Amino acid sequence: MTLSSIIGYGDLGKQFHVFLKTKGYTKFNLYDDLKFQSDERSYFRFIGYKNQTTNSDYYVALGYKNLALKYKILKELMMNDKKTPKFVHESSFVNDNSVIEEAVFIYPKCNIDMNTNVKLGTLINNSVVISHDSVIGVCCYISPGCVISGNVQIGDFTFLGSGVIVSNNVKIGKNVKIGIGSVITSDIPDNTCVIGNPMRILSNGLNII
Repeated sequence: MTLSSIIGYGDLGKQFHVFLKTKGYTKFNLYDDLKFQSDERSYFRFIGYKNQTTNSDYYVALGYKNLALKYKILKELMMNDKKTPKFVHESSFVNDNSVIEEAVFIYPKCNIDMNTNVKLGTLINNSVVISHDSVIGVCCYISPGCVISGNVQIGDFTFLGSGVIVSNNVKIGKNVKIGIGSVITSDIPDNTCVIGNPMRILSNGLNII
């Protein structure tokens, strides 16, 4: 396979472009993600692309502010029988007993320990450590330098800022935003913003990044 299609060509898409060249892709279709923006009350539709580039691999390069939209795009791609493979950088280590699902993108120098499950569409940035028996939900965004300890569960559409540390046996809910350098030592409910060391739970929707 030499053809790749990247949906979203901001800074993240440009990084994907560089990494994918190392996997042997020689041709690229680059799609501006603004073409895919839609009213959140309506279901995303793969209009205009449904019958194009059937032999392409698709990668969705949307950042932490568009995780729900990323999920909609991935589901629509899959419904239309498009290929959405995972990417693991050659410098990263993934234990053979771990499961890395479709459309996961793992940057350089990450370490994924045994019995870990990283679910559909999650992005794991540079130098992240995920310890044993942890589960990372659908379309999460894990920023550089995060350390996730053993037996941690992270819900769908959750964002971890750079350098976050998560203690053993912690459960983090869905749609959670965790600020840079925070240390998470106890469970966090859905739809919450968290920051600091010691951690503080803040009001919903507060911009802490």
